[in-house]
Amino acid sequence: MENKTREYFPDLTQVSGFTTNEEKYEPFAWYQQMRQNDPVYYDEGQDVWNVFKYDDVKRVAEDKDYFSNAVLLPDIIKDSLMGLDQPKHTLNRALINRAFTPKAVMSWIPKIDHIIAELMDAIDGKQQIDIVQDFAFPLPMIIISELLGIPTEDLEKFRAWVSTLTVAPQDNTIEEYMRIAQIQAEASQQLIVYFQHIIEIKRAQPEQDIISDLIQAEENGYRLSPEELMGSCVFLLIAGNETTTSLITNSIYCLNQNNLFETLHTQPQLIPTTIEEVLRYRAPVQRTIRKVSQNTEIGGKSLKAGDYIANWIGSANRDEDHFEQAELFLPSRRNNKHLSFGKGIHVCLGSQLARIEVKAALTALIQKYPNMRVSSNYQIDIAYSNIYSLKSLPVELGKST
Repeated sequence: MENKTREYFPDLTQVSGFTTNEEKYEPFAWYQQMRQNDPVYYDEGQDVWNVFKYDDVKRVAEDKDYFSNAVLLPDIIKDSLMGLDQPKHTLNRALINRAFTPKAVMSWIPKIDHIIAELMDAIDGKQQIDIVQDFAFPLPMIIISELLGIPTEDLEKFRAWVSTLTVAPQDNTIEEYMRIAQIQAEASQQLIVYFQHIIEIKRAQPEQDIISDLIQAEENGYRLSPEELMGSCVFLLIAGNETTTSLITNSIYCLNQNNLFETLHTQPQLIPTTIEEVLRYRAPVQRTIRKVSQNTEIGGKSLKAGDYIANWIGSANRDEDHFEQAELFLPSRRNNKHLSFGKGIHVCLGSQLARIEVKAALTALIQKYPNMRVSSNYQIDIAYSNIYSLKSLPVELGKST
């Protein structure tokens, strides 16, 4: 396979040389080294530029005239917001955004609270749980499934499909890239068959859900094509699940690491700023990929149209030039201008929903289990995914209130 990065892009293993789970979950010293010594770095082996400083990462994220979002993605989501530029991105986002207005998101709070209550009942009486398997995964998956209008009993199918579409290479070999391409093609075909059936049902009998709304939505005479509708369904299933699972899991990890469970139990008003600090400190998405659309310069380096660029959000969020005490986790940090939800036209449209879900989840857990702790014998077990997340996180719940 020639020029591998045209199929897959560098993860921490390939760029930094990290090989162990612990190294991959703690890349922050390496980020600091790159910010100080080589903030705009060209990886010749991968044929990809890498940027690490806040101002550069922010510019790449929001400068739509020079940096394109239309990078290589699994075929099934190429026609979603994830792979579109203007003007099509603006048209599609206007349609999809109707489901994520502040009023619409606020109307979902009772449903979110009900799902959390059911998950809390399911762990009641247990001494130890896996926060990923028992809480952080099912919560956003059930929520997005119900909002889309697809059966929650298919949860495990969704989980397998989403995990496959976001999987990252485990090693830098042609065989590994081919293996991933094959399993993603198979998952995509299964998703197409699944959503075609769902869409047919909702065309005939629309309901109060996002898929029904997207089928009927029109903006200035523009409607989603069948490919865009399919891509949007899959995109929302992925976006509404993986990043929120990561945010809940990383929150529990950060709170444990900084002994903050009791503090938030007595000062729940700190939970919103704590969530923002988790987003900064351990962002669910550590890097995105853009394609240079016209010649430009960053940090004195010349980039040409057609070049690919890895935008290291996780590094920008620790940039000492933009955050005081950047390496410290400060739950009361104010004016926290992290880049974890993106910038510009590609800012995450589900960011408010994610914040509401995570706030409700953390509040419920901490109020009932103020003495919870990550199991002392836990060893870092990361997920091989393009999302920065843990595969599991065993937690001792302690005495409930």
